[in-house]
Amino acid sequence: MPLELRKDSRWWYGRFKINNQRFCMSLGVEVKGAKPKSLRQEGDKAFERSRAKAQAKLDQLATEAKGKASAESHLEKLYEIKAGETVGSVSLKDMAIQWDKMSVKRPRSARYVQLGHSIVDRFTGFLAEKYPKAKAMAQVTPMMTRAFLRSEADKGMSGRTWNSKLILLRSVFNGLACEAGIVANPFAGIPSKEENTIHREPFTEDELRAILDAADDFIRPIIVAGMCTAMRLSDCCLLKWGDVELDQDFLVVKTSKTGETAEIPLFPALRSEITGRKKADSPYVFPEQAEKFLRYRHTLSRRTQRALKNAGIETHVERENGTNRASIHDFHSFRTTWITLALSAGVPMELVRRVTGHSTVDVVLKHYFRPGRKEFQQALQQAMPKLLTDGTGKTDNTMDIPELSRGDIIGMVKKMNARNWKDIREEVLETVDVN
Repeated sequence: MPLELRKDSRWWYGRFKINNQRFCMSLGVEVKGAKPKSLRQEGDKAFERSRAKAQAKLDQLATEAKGKASAESHLEKLYEIKAGETVGSVSLKDMAIQWDKMSVKRPRSARYVQLGHSIVDRFTGFLAEKYPKAKAMAQVTPMMTRAFLRSEADKGMSGRTWNSKLILLRSVFNGLACEAGIVANPFAGIPSKEENTIHREPFTEDELRAILDAADDFIRPIIVAGMCTAMRLSDCCLLKWGDVELDQDFLVVKTSKTGETAEIPLFPALRSEITGRKKADSPYVFPEQAEKFLRYRHTLSRRTQRALKNAGIETHVERENGTNRASIHDFHSFRTTWITLALSAGVPMELVRRVTGHSTVDVVLKHYFRPGRKEFQQALQQAMPKLLTDGTGKTDNTMDIPELSRGDIIGMVKKMNARNWKDIREEVLETVDVN
């Protein structure tokens, strides 16, 4: 039965186990003297006296609890703390509410909160049906959590969906451990499933034209915004006049999902859509679409899917495992298309990330860079030596000497930013024979 110290408390804590239930509680004994770096080390006399007192209190409480007739009386006795502090306890029915109150690095989106509540409700509902005696989070055992996850897997969901439930519930129990009196997370040690994710595919140029021709007047400007900016559906619909810098031909948008600021060049197609609109009382560039999105967000997704189907584009494929079909083309595919075209054309990764608001290169490459075979082949042929790509097997010993030195080129590249990179790139390519 180990003792514990906590940075935010001046009291000793103790861990113990009763009737296969694990508990962690304040013992009501104040920590005295100078704390050593580790409890494995010996402290000064005052500290060691308080340690001995705390250990005696822990042994006493555990002995008294074991002598009671029922688990309920154990808990009742253990929850009585003479110092006036009570051990943490969170009922399963209040689990979602307490999760809402947890401190987080950045605010959760409304969609994520809705998803989290749905997962927590499914879990607590399962326990209420299968393990009705479990009333508090501290009473949940690994056996119960594994039974719940097995039942979810039996419904034929994808590995990604299953993993999302595991990760969220594990984080809830981690985050509420102190408040709930949890010693060991019952979701700890459960391995995630192989996801076998089916990624969205980019559109071809002909498909983009077909989509614009097939789109109705309501969804068309939003689709144009998605094509030109790589923004998510929510950011396109809720684009504000304050985000638009027409004099600079730029959009500066704080993304709704990550909160990152994205700087996006304003392409002519989108500029035409924006300048053709009058600033109304609404702060939104597309006020009708913004209102519809805020009230019935799925309407915009359905209209996009209708445009794709009218353009003759396949939107879903069957999964090998899972009951739901996988989406390969939807509004988010415009984001995949923009990133794929930009990277395939040689746009530096740092500039792509400034546009998309991604914080890491891995996210971009794993989820969004999806060149087709033809584009992939062309990109490699342009990058690889002619020895490998011209079919002759002969090397070309001649080399054009550029007018710019290597140092000059490096200096120009360092000066690149979101506004001038095209001009500098053209200057370098014109000076150095890349063919």
